[in-house]
Amino acid sequence: MGAVDKADMINSFVECTRKTTKWYKKIFFHLIDTAALNGSIVHRQLTGKVITYQKYRENLMRELLEEHHTPRRPSTGGRPAVNNPLRLTARHFPCKVPQTAAQGSRTRRHCKVCLSGTRRSKQRKMTKYMCLACDTPLCISPCFEEYHMLKHY
Repeated sequence: MGAVDKADMINSFVECTRKTTKWYKKIFFHLIDTAALNGSIVHRQLTGKVITYQKYRENLMRELLEEHHTPRRPSTGGRPAVNNPLRLTARHFPCKVPQTAAQGSRTRRHCKVCLSGTRRSKQRKMTKYMCLACDTPLCISPCFEEYHMLKHY
């Protein structure tokens, strides 16, 4: 049996090919498999240790992940999820949502109380009003009052 046939046979047991229509992805994964097989052969010749090819790949992946892994940082985007206690005590007045370049004078946002739907069925109502102090879009009636009077709106 030739060396190419043996390499293909060994790779057939643990190859990482994916069902994809993109030919270049198939070639990329084949090259990764071939490089791992070559590394296994070189490792066996240099160290004299006989380990299975699958175990070699597992060790290779573990070492690569340990060396190059970076822990995920918590997301910093978006609005804060904490509940603002000042919404129940301070004075609040409705104002119109500021215009954006994309929507112009028809700028609308989703009402926070209608969207949460804890007291009634969830709806996705668009409103052109908001509380400026809370920076929260709210329908004028009854959502504005509920948001500023009830702890669990």
